[in-house]
Amino acid sequence: MITLAHITDPHLPLAGVRFGELFSKRVLGWLSWRLNRRHLHRPEALARIVADAQAHDPRVIAVTGDVLNISAAAEYAQGAAWLRRLAGADGLAFVPGNHDFYIDRAATRDGKARLTTAHGGAVPEWPWARAVGNVALIGLDSTHAAPWGESSGAVGAPQLERLAHLLRDCRAKGLCRVVLLHHPPRPGMTKPGKALRDADALEAVVRAAGAELILYGHLHRWRHETLDTASGVAHILSAPSASMRPDAGSAAAGWQMIAIGRRQGRWFFDVPRRALAADGETMRTIETLRLNSERPA
Repeated sequence: MITLAHITDPHLPLAGVRFGELFSKRVLGWLSWRLNRRHLHRPEALARIVADAQAHDPRVIAVTGDVLNISAAAEYAQGAAWLRRLAGADGLAFVPGNHDFYIDRAATRDGKARLTTAHGGAVPEWPWARAVGNVALIGLDSTHAAPWGESSGAVGAPQLERLAHLLRDCRAKGLCRVVLLHHPPRPGMTKPGKALRDADALEAVVRAAGAELILYGHLHRWRHETLDTASGVAHILSAPSASMRPDAGSAAAGWQMIAIGRRQGRWFFDVPRRALAADGETMRTIETLRLNSERPA
């Protein structure tokens, strides 16, 4: 049994922004943070989520992006330090979100690499793949230089081609395939300005090659969908922002634990979903999904 904790969109407090960094699309994100988002994304809520996830002692903590807010230089140092505290080198899996690559500059490309290699090592080829017992974690980079007013993503043809190969190879090795990315992986899951631009192409790859789980963030809410693939059912799961205060009018901060097991040729997943209660201190299980990879009759 492999246990995987899924945390997403922590949005650490924004600090240390230099004036010159705001002469770009960053100014919109800075204004949004100052006027609204800093009141919603609270460090005390995030601390509760992290402590609860760590207390359950998962084998791996997967973070599906948006550690940062506007990709300022000081944020990358803060974000990398937070990731190192979150889990040990062998216990962390990270993929970036649009706020981790807010604008395309040499410094932000370097910064994104710094987050991805927070525990050291070389910058991976995207998508990367890593085996943890009989589970294969496969990380996609869905960030791109989104225009002003957008938070869209794109995977791109080179990643999709490599993903198809990795999915088939991991299946041949008998591994449970868990794909990580930031943006919603299917068409129509959100409005175009927030969507994955090539979601249709990604869906086609997963349908043809198969996967067992896809974990994502970006939408700041709980969702569970399924996709019929050549090898069975892929379960597609998201979670709220890990720092959202419980009285913000949207899903309170939460995370999900995924226990992965195999019986009689099928993969089984027990998924307790944990959320911050209205008092801002108590953690509770709001539901437990019991899923498997078998295609419905």
